Amino acid sequence: MKSKFLHFYLLAVMVLFLCTCKNGEDALFKKRSPGSTGIHFSNTITENDSVNILSYYYCYNGGGAGIGDFNNDGLQDVFFTGNMVSSKLYLNKGKLQFEDVTQAAGVSTSDWIMGVSVVDINNDGWLDIYLNVAGPNNMHKHHNLLFINQGLKNGAISFKEEATAYGLNDSSFCVQSAFFDYDRDGDLDMYLLTNDVDGVEKTFVNPSAYPITRGRTADRLYENIGDSDGHPIYRNVSKQAGVTEEGYGLGLAIADFNGDGWPDVYASNDFMPNDQLLINQKNKTFKECAAQSMRHQTYNGMGVDVADINNDAKPDIMVLDMLPQNNERRKTMIARTDNENFLLRQKAGYVDEYMRNTLQLNQGNDATGTTYFSDIAQLAGVNATDWSWSVLLADFDNDGWRDSYVTNGFAKNITDLDFLSYNADNNTFGTVENKIKSTRDMLDKLKGIHISNYIFRNNQHLGFDDVTEKWGLQNASYSNGAVYADLDNDGDLDLITNNINEAASVYENKANEKEDKNNYLQIALKGNNKNLNGIGATINLYCGSERFYAYNSPVKGYLSSMNAPLNFGVGKHTIVDSAIITWQDGKVELLKNVKVNQLLKIEYSMAQEKQTPNLTEQPFFVAAGSRYNIHYKHIGNGYNNFNEGSLLPGVYSKKGPGIAVGRVGDRNGPGFFIGSAVGNAGTLFTLANTGIFTQKKLDTADIKHEDMGSLFFDADNDGDDDLYVVSGGNEFKQAPGAYQDRLYLNDGKGNFTKNEQALPPILSSGSCIVGADFDKDGDIDLFRAGGIVPGAYPQAPRSYLLRNDHGKFVDVTQEIAPELMEIGMVTSAVWSDFDNDGWVDLIVVGEWMAPTFFKNEKGKLVNISKYTGLKNTNGWWSSIYPVDIDNDGDIDYIIGNMGTNIDYKPSKHEPLELFYDDFAGNGKKQAVMSSYVMDEAGEKKRYPFSFRDDLFRVMPALKKQFWNYGLFGSATLDDIFKPEALAKAAHFQADLFDNCILENKGGGKFAIRPLPVEAQLSCINGIMASDYDGDGNIDLIVAGNTHSSEVVYGWMDASLGVLLKGDGKGNFAAVPPQQSGLFLSGDTKGIARLYDNKGNQIIIVAVNGDSLKVICPAKNATAKIFYAAPLDAYATITFKDGHVARQEFYYGDGYLSQSARAIQINGLIKSIAVTNSKGNNRNIQF
Repeated sequence: MKSKFLHFYLLAVMVLFLCTCKNGEDALFKKRSPGSTGIHFSNTITENDSVNILSYYYCYNGGGAGIGDFNNDGLQDVFFTGNMVSSKLYLNKGKLQFEDVTQAAGVSTSDWIMGVSVVDINNDGWLDIYLNVAGPNNMHKHHNLLFINQGLKNGAISFKEEATAYGLNDSSFCVQSAFFDYDRDGDLDMYLLTNDVDGVEKTFVNPSAYPITRGRTADRLYENIGDSDGHPIYRNVSKQAGVTEEGYGLGLAIADFNGDGWPDVYASNDFMPNDQLLINQKNKTFKECAAQSMRHQTYNGMGVDVADINNDAKPDIMVLDMLPQNNERRKTMIARTDNENFLLRQKAGYVDEYMRNTLQLNQGNDATGTTYFSDIAQLAGVNATDWSWSVLLADFDNDGWRDSYVTNGFAKNITDLDFLSYNADNNTFGTVENKIKSTRDMLDKLKGIHISNYIFRNNQHLGFDDVTEKWGLQNASYSNGAVYADLDNDGDLDLITNNINEAASVYENKANEKEDKNNYLQIALKGNNKNLNGIGATINLYCGSERFYAYNSPVKGYLSSMNAPLNFGVGKHTIVDSAIITWQDGKVELLKNVKVNQLLKIEYSMAQEKQTPNLTEQPFFVAAGSRYNIHYKHIGNGYNNFNEGSLLPGVYSKKGPGIAVGRVGDRNGPGFFIGSAVGNAGTLFTLANTGIFTQKKLDTADIKHEDMGSLFFDADNDGDDDLYVVSGGNEFKQAPGAYQDRLYLNDGKGNFTKNEQALPPILSSGSCIVGADFDKDGDIDLFRAGGIVPGAYPQAPRSYLLRNDHGKFVDVTQEIAPELMEIGMVTSAVWSDFDNDGWVDLIVVGEWMAPTFFKNEKGKLVNISKYTGLKNTNGWWSSIYPVDIDNDGDIDYIIGNMGTNIDYKPSKHEPLELFYDDFAGNGKKQAVMSSYVMDEAGEKKRYPFSFRDDLFRVMPALKKQFWNYGLFGSATLDDIFKPEALAKAAHFQADLFDNCILENKGGGKFAIRPLPVEAQLSCINGIMASDYDGDGNIDLIVAGNTHSSEVVYGWMDASLGVLLKGDGKGNFAAVPPQQSGLFLSGDTKGIARLYDNKGNQIIIVAVNGDSLKVICPAKNATAKIFYAAPLDAYATITFKDGHVARQEFYYGDGYLSQSARAIQINGLIKSIAVTNSKGNNRNIQF
């Protein structure tokens, strides 16, 4: 028996060994030992009484690395910066073997060295080394160091320190420096990043322009003024250039963000001061543009890299922070949702910041030249990499797409809330000596964050896959600076990291040894005699339909620099069709039919003056507010339910405004209504004969309501449009009159008067209002949706089906559709005949709901959702828009959800859940939300969404069981709440957050699929369909953000709106914002369309707390408009090429929106057959 067991055991061990070997062989990277490489450098930190994490906050921030061929032998060498140890220079001897030549070369250091910049500063053909000096106040006595390469003497390399002679002996607390030609005069200037963090309050909210240290921690700009002999001399020109803002700099990158040919600067700042996006003004000055270009940033800005991650030839920005992946680390780092501090920072003028990595996708420039960025880190899966330092965006597998390598770790987890709580308590009592000793004892026991670095493979769809283990980089370490280079000249990028308290890591890239290996092209630049490294040059490679872009700037990541040939992976391409090198001064060099798998050397001397001017392509849409005199700013509601201590996932008083289009003016002239928040009246806009709009307030005497949905329709059958306005929000308790809707009757001349008798009592806080003649009696009936029960989220509010009885509306919900009464937290609805039986049906969507279908069975509405073929579609749906996208004669639906640019991504097996009950036993119900998050072992489990202090504020009894943050962080939802408590609670869940298409398959069946990834950057509220490119196929505009979500993971603000071009078969492709002209930023809500007196399309976009956005097609040609009659239901459109499409006429669609019930007749349309609600038909030929 023993022998059988032993045999089985040995067999299992062998299988495990073989599998491990196989995985190791398949890994992209192989870790090389110090013994094999000769690199034994360790950035060893030795704490003592004068240097420790308490006396010097940045004690464990580590050092960087520099790459360059210092001895010009064709091999890339490496320089490591040391803090409490000397820096080291290793020469590459080939085959990944290195020799320590530090002392012989004269580059030993005794200062606290942070960043390194490798540059040929004197342009003699030998790379030099510039080092940034910082360190604790009691050690910081020296200036930055500049080691000038003296070339080879007797075969040995040597350097001479000459910082003073060059004017670069800056003695402030320097972190990193980057050399670049900021004034394009041909020579290299220098940007210096600083950080003097000790003795300064780092999180107190001052006005953003308030001096933190009276200039001590402001960055510096040094201009190269040179002497008469051409020797570089540097002069501080920071004040003249506008480089004056203070911060705690940790990351630095140079790039041409707006594509104007001039170098710009990105400087990331730790703690509260915003990162700086300094745009070059082409006149020796910079302008801080982060507030205009970015919706938010990281809070603790650390390492940064800039590269093109989606191959659109625009530089994107990735900045690191400290958000962990696993639940325990998150819950022991973040105590609560600090909404008050967030709002204080906004009022003080700061750009919004969140404690997570950001990946700022460059969306291009709008018509004013402002560059827009959208943070997609959560969508891309790179938002949480723990206490991170360096990020390197490079193509490690040569497939043509840049991957992401992230270093992390910290030797003392001083953000641990239990440690911080202990330390705060410890500082209350006892002598100073005892307090210090007690804190030191606690620190000695404090664990470090000793975890693996991350590497992510670009999946080519704005996302990255974690391949850390698969690629062989799963070694725990305290890593800081990192560099990549082709160390063994085999065509792929190897990796080196500078580690604390252990030898530097060297990873050999084996990509070029794979059977299915990809191809590459390396380019070495030789610039002019004042910029020999060609810094600031851009390279564009064209291979078939693909384009690969790079900007030559050596400083990347964290404290590091790579002055080496640029490496392009080109996938399976064997020829580069063309390579265009644009030098910093604008000269261009063009190469054609370049062979791959080689090192290509390109010299500035061969460049030509650029001959062809830049051609600006006209966008699809242009701003039109001034053209039509539409100027309006929505005044938001200051009410915030977070201040009441609730566990709600968002603010429910910022959901408007709604927007409605109708026949508003005298003689039924077109116009629109925009709703308002409490304290303000809604506004009517009317199109005058002059072609511009006039505006007036609707009802200044009735401003106690929060306007939500609104609808123009002929309520009293007198031939003009009346106006229904929904009252919503959650500011008021549910009481008679608090949420009563309003109906305003039109006198035929555009004057509206409230009718107090037309509506029944309405008690619930509402959302949308949509109309149709559902009973075929010749007038418009209404569905009015309930949005929220104030104080009782997520309880289903009352919704109303209102039948029009000769201008008086009767609640017939119980009689006609009892399931509608409390169907859920409805956000959007539409009347649409989804089964083409001639009876208009009703579809509703909402929060924690699945799309719900009510079939109209001759005047009765029956819920048939379970027969539609849709499963696991519960979401936080915000809008539904009907349109025939595939020209098959039935109506499909675009449904807006949250999108996937969010930290929690629910699925069928890992849903977002909510339990609603009186868990505290105090007579008040609370909503407890849970999501699936990784535990310490990497397994996803169900944890409470709330942080400890938030949850315990409403359930204080739980403190006894989970008395510290560590216990709470490791506790799952089932550990905190008993099974029977969860079982009896009301249960809600969301399985899907994608913005989707519901494709109508006929017979009441539907298929669901996501919209393109570019439409997943945020939630979708407003939706609009039309043929915008004139090809006869339906295109879409989708837009939406929400500034109502909680502020730890952050507002959803990444969307600028997306134009989706349709192919007529139900498929869509995104048009980039710079080409579409859509820059619909802000808390975007509904979208509505109307037409001017010449038939031109006008698109109105509502924004909460901001100005209306008005756009129109740039090529808006005068067109004939067919306006539907009040009871027209749909039209069958026949095109001249023979294809047929169906278009319904809606009273309300999308999110709180109503557009003109019309068809724009273009040259492609042959005829339309119109059918009204009673089934009567008429044909119109064109």
